[in-house]
Amino acid sequence: MNYRHAFHAGNFADVHKHILLIGLLELLMRKETPICVVDSHAGRGVYDLGQAAAQRSGEYREGIARLPEAKRTQHVWIRAYLQQVQKLRQHGSALSYPGSPALISTQLRPQDRALLIEREHDEAEALRAWVRTQTRLSVHERDAYEGIPALIPPPERRGLVLIDPPYEEEREDWKPVQDLLLRAWQRWPTGVFALWYPIKHQVQTRRFLRQLAQRGLTKMLSCELCIRPADQTLGLNGSGMLIINPPWTFAAAANAAQTELWPLLSQEGRGSHTVQDWKNAPSASKDKD
Repeated sequence: MNYRHAFHAGNFADVHKHILLIGLLELLMRKETPICVVDSHAGRGVYDLGQAAAQRSGEYREGIARLPEAKRTQHVWIRAYLQQVQKLRQHGSALSYPGSPALISTQLRPQDRALLIEREHDEAEALRAWVRTQTRLSVHERDAYEGIPALIPPPERRGLVLIDPPYEEEREDWKPVQDLLLRAWQRWPTGVFALWYPIKHQVQTRRFLRQLAQRGLTKMLSCELCIRPADQTLGLNGSGMLIINPPWTFAAAANAAQTELWPLLSQEGRGSHTVQDWKNAPSASKDKD
């Protein structure tokens, strides 16, 4: 199966994931020491939501299209994200949308770098064309399940690994991605890991997170935003980000961001948002039928 993110670019899950990504990078860069960012399924860098794939799915209409202008938002992460979208559109089309490589590249300092992994050849070629003048970004055309363990720990010793696999290829309980995350953490126990996961059935996601905790992962924080009830059978109900080794203050800031974001994206006030420390009780939650 060939996964193409162009069908899903800018949807509510992308919005949620990208705002938390910006927050993680902002907190990591409060120290002057360099960081290395690894993006597991980088895609092509930027997307045009006016193209056929995005228009066919229409998913961006319940994502980025529902958000106001940056000046009308309160949370610094949401405002920074919307500013990056607006900046890209000033130099592209009115429906340009930044993928994770574009968002990462705008935040890198001179001492930082990013490793962008993309398995699909056409996507990797488009990504190479996009990064050709950016010396702090490098493209690795390889499978992330092999590539991530091979590339970490980086010489910088500080940084972030973003893991966003196509879950259509994952088997029951997402065991391959569990194995990848555990292996990567064992190789780089001080690194920060951000794993995106879909919320289609709440029982499945709870079991997935419990299994990871039982396998020895420590300092786990899950951030979830559902725009529909989590057990509804219509498809993708919510977006989750599991953070391993979250930076100090990330949990409170993520909860504040989700509190502002949820009413903008939720379907008629339905769904929920939570931030949960897997060694303690949920730090924040809001649920409606």
